[in-house]
Amino acid sequence: MNMTNFIKPWVEKMPDKTAVIYEDKRITYAQLDRLINKVANALTGLGLKRGEVVSVYLMSSPELYLSYLGAVRAGFVINVLNIMLKEIELEYILKDCKASVLIYDSRRKDVVDRVKGNIESLRHEIIVGEKSGDIPTFQELIEKASDEFTPVEVDENEDLCHLMYTSGTTGWPKGVMATHKNIYHNLTEFGKIHYNENDVIYVATPIFHCWGLINGTYAMWSRGGTVITIERFYPDKALDDIEKYRPTVFIGVPPMYNLMVKTPDVEKRKLDSVVFCLSAATKMPPELIKMVEQTLKWKYAEAWGLTEVSCVGTTAPYWETRIGSCGRAMGGAQLKVVDEEGNELPPGKEGELCIKGPCVTKGYLNKPEATKEVFKEDGWFHSGDIAYLDEDGFAYIVDRKKDMINVGGEKVFPSEVEDIMLTNPKIKDVVIVGIPDELKGEKVKAFIQLKEGEKATEEEIIQFCKEKMAPYKVPSEIEFLEELPRSAAGKALRRLLRDRELEKMKK
Repeated sequence: MNMTNFIKPWVEKMPDKTAVIYEDKRITYAQLDRLINKVANALTGLGLKRGEVVSVYLMSSPELYLSYLGAVRAGFVINVLNIMLKEIELEYILKDCKASVLIYDSRRKDVVDRVKGNIESLRHEIIVGEKSGDIPTFQELIEKASDEFTPVEVDENEDLCHLMYTSGTTGWPKGVMATHKNIYHNLTEFGKIHYNENDVIYVATPIFHCWGLINGTYAMWSRGGTVITIERFYPDKALDDIEKYRPTVFIGVPPMYNLMVKTPDVEKRKLDSVVFCLSAATKMPPELIKMVEQTLKWKYAEAWGLTEVSCVGTTAPYWETRIGSCGRAMGGAQLKVVDEEGNELPPGKEGELCIKGPCVTKGYLNKPEATKEVFKEDGWFHSGDIAYLDEDGFAYIVDRKKDMINVGGEKVFPSEVEDIMLTNPKIKDVVIVGIPDELKGEKVKAFIQLKEGEKATEEEIIQFCKEKMAPYKVPSEIEFLEELPRSAAGKALRRLLRDRELEKMKK
């Protein structure tokens, strides 16, 4: 079954109900379905073959999910790109997934122009926004296309639905291969737990991430509710929108809640339409949860997951949420916690959290060895997160096994940043670590050893990074050292540097 069929029941049952609110524009379920059909026809008209990759490099706007659902309905594989990626990162991903089509925001045309000549597979460009030369615009294509289309039949267990890239502990980002069943199951099961047809959800988190797209937007549509899409989150605007549109659910990440509860005069706002809010991506501090409940007067629910598990692996409705826990296994999934030897541990014992079930994806594109490392033959995915389970099966994330840095929900892996920084001719060696940050949970700090005779300033290095990588990866702090700590085997001693930073912060 094609995963895009998840909206069909509501197209038939309530065709005139509002499915989308975006900048005061409203799209009904019937209109949404017809627009998806138009995109499917437009892409098919380009002469693409089934299974080819369509990449989207867009802000959080209706064009993003119309492109996603149109491509998937037509039997193509969608690759959703983080709009903050710079040319080095963009080029790597487009090459790795062999993108045939790139649909992109006109505000990113300069970035695309610098890389597209290097992408041999790329045959078509579609631009969203301002017209540029003879490149067809998204609007032009769908205006000409028919609004009738029969979803292409697929093997839901084998055929890919999307490729979303996630960073790794070594090397460059890895493309996670999610099937139609993975995504259909994840969005419908999440929707059953949290939403109903009377709900209106304010999706504050970007929809170029699976949390906002799959579990915020699509999951709500699977229940017949209404989705408020915003291009970018600003705390004041979010509070204004809540007063104006009166959503019943808010979905975000911890830094967003931190900003909202600290907004001046927030207590005077009329925010009582929101019954509960959802958070994921990084652990929500208990004190922040209390502030949300006391200041915003919202109930709270949490989820845990990774791109590798179709986004969400555990959650619980707000009336069952336990502070500090990210919920129980969702939709028939199984959880276990194992020690270093792979032995299953009893409740209360900390180890690596593993998950098995329909949410577990097929692995990493073009990376069989990396796939074997965490996607085991017995079906268990090893998450790298350190956790424990209680007697009732609720999971509690304690720490992480990997070196990943979590910047407000954006995953940053040191090796990726280090590789780019080492292209600077003045840098001899660099080690990246994550250090605590009150707003975003963690921030990136770079320890740098310059080449002999070279001089550089913190501002100079940060500017270099801004030109080469997504903003959330750019180090917030730079420290120059005469020599960086490494083991005899040459491995960076990150923990030593991280512990030193923690000690400095205590003083």
